[in-house]
This record gives sequence, C-alpha cells and structure tokens, in this order.
Amino acid sequence: MGRLRPADRPSSLGHQTRTLLRQYHVQPKRGLGQSFLIAPTVRDLILQAAQLSPDDLVVEIGPGTGVLTEGLADQVGTVVAIERDPGLYRLLVGQLGDRPRLSLICADALVFDYVSLLAEKLLPHGRAKLVSNLPYSVATPLILRLLPLQRFFSFLLVMVQREVAQRLLAAPGQEGYSALTLRCLYEAETTAVGKVSRTAFHPKPDVDSTLVRLTLLSRPRVAVKRPELLFRVVRAAFGQRRKTLRNALLGAGMIVDSTAMERALFDVDIDPKRRGETLTLDEFASLADHLDAMGVFPPDRPHPPLSPAGGEDQGEGAGDDR
Repeated sequence: MGRLRPADRPSSLGHQTRTLLRQYHVQPKRGLGQSFLIAPTVRDLILQAAQLSPDDLVVEIGPGTGVLTEGLADQVGTVVAIERDPGLYRLLVGQLGDRPRLSLICADALVFDYVSLLAEKLLPHGRAKLVSNLPYSVATPLILRLLPLQRFFSFLLVMVQREVAQRLLAAPGQEGYSALTLRCLYEAETTAVGKVSRTAFHPKPDVDSTLVRLTLLSRPRVAVKRPELLFRVVRAAFGQRRKTLRNALLGAGMIVDSTAMERALFDVDIDPKRRGETLTLDEFASLADHLDAMGVFPPDRPHPPLSPAGGEDQGEGAGDDR
C-alpha cells in the first residue's frame, strides 16, 4: 500500500481499497462486521484524537486493509495489530510486513492474551493506547474485555456504531441507558470524539458510527464491597426494563420475600416503584452494599462475572478497519 497523505480524496482511497481486496482475493464478510475505512478525513481525525507520540505503544484491533495501521506506524514507536481474518492478515503482511515498528498478529481479539503481550513489551509503569475501528459484530464484548485492563491501557479510542455509542454515553432516564452504560461508567470516563457517516466505509454498512474515547480510571468510580454483586443487581434491574425496580429484582430472585425487598429499597432511599433505568451508579452501589450487609448473599456464593448480561446486543454493521 502506497503512502496516503491527508490531501488524498476519499474516492482514491476507496479505489485503492477495492483494488487491494481484489488483488488478495478477499471478500468482506458481513458476518464479521467487515467494512473498511476509505475516508482520509476520518483516518486523520482518529490519529489526531489519539494524541500520539514517538514513545507510544499502540494496539489496534481489526486493522483490515491497514489504512489506520499505516498512519499509526508512521507516528509511534510500536504498533501491535491483531487481525482475525487470515485473508486480511495476508494482505497486511504483503503491504506492511516490512515495517520494523509494526507487529502483525493473526488472532481472535476476544480471546487474545493482552496481559502477557503488554507485560513483555511495556516499560515499567508504562501503559499502551488502544486505537481501533472495532469490528461492530463484537464491539461490546471487546470493550467489556478491555475495560478492566487499566494497568495496561491508558485509554480505548474506538469507532463503534451510533447505537452502541449512545449506550456508552447515556445518562439515567435517557434512551440507551443500560447495564453497559453503568459498567463503562464504573471503569472509565467516556466522551464522544465525533460522528462518522456510513459513507466513510466500504462496503457501506447499514449504520452510522461514532468515535468514542474511554479513559480508563485508576480505580473504580464507586467503592463497593462486592463488585460482582453490584453488577448482578444492575443486570437484574435492566433484565426486565418495563417492570418497577421492586418487581424486576424479585423476578430475578435477588430476594424472595417482597416485604424484605421493599424494606431494603426504602433503607437506601430508593422508591420501589422506580425503574432500574432511572437509578444512578451511586444508587446501585448503595443498594448492593445494603443487600450484602443484610446477608442475602453469603460471601462464598458464586456469582456471574463482571459484565452486563443479556439485552446488550453486540452491534452490527461496519467492522475491521473501516
């Protein structure tokens, strides 16, 4: 792939992308959310928002045809690009494999061992940056997997579909406010960098996009005795969104006795008739700690992992290095 400058027109990058895909016999896979970035202005927006320096180590998930990858490798010390698709991996090796600052890895980002990789490559007390046009088919689980890695990443700068961004950024009572919102709020400071039209990608996805920055917090935003219980309560509240908080928690088996449930809610100044989507993270934390103090869930009782449960769709539309 030749050097692409900011003055290049989107049409020229689009033509180059289509030519490369034909040359390497790669057909974009809609099931993997594969659409590729063809707008230099969007590429430049991402590079600028990443605030790159020559000492940076950047991880990119879903590099696709390498449009963003090449720009990253021009500006930072090390780029690790993780591509699941073998055809796209061959394309990347053929076009960018001679870059000394670039490590190309063919692997599934959902199960990849980031900790081992970064522990080996990072200097003591250093942190990497995650800069990616995430494959939309797995954007949500990828974000959830990366959020707890604040020891290794300073921030996640990710392109996601507009609806997922809405959930990441929503406030209580707003459309999109969800278990995903609260998990991100617990771990990160989330800001919208810019909106991106679907026309910036080939093939054109069915959704528009938003570039979002999640700055990972050094410690959780709220202190709770048992984080796994906090997110069990959150999942229960959002699992039946149309029900009152009282009925949603009873239906999820948080407490079997309805009187005890109402008393627990009143004890933390939460109206049982409210819906889960109106509660703040602080209110959920107070409720979780109170339930723990009541002894409802013994410490040795196993709980589901720290991730929002069903109802958080994983996105659709664009994908690898769109």
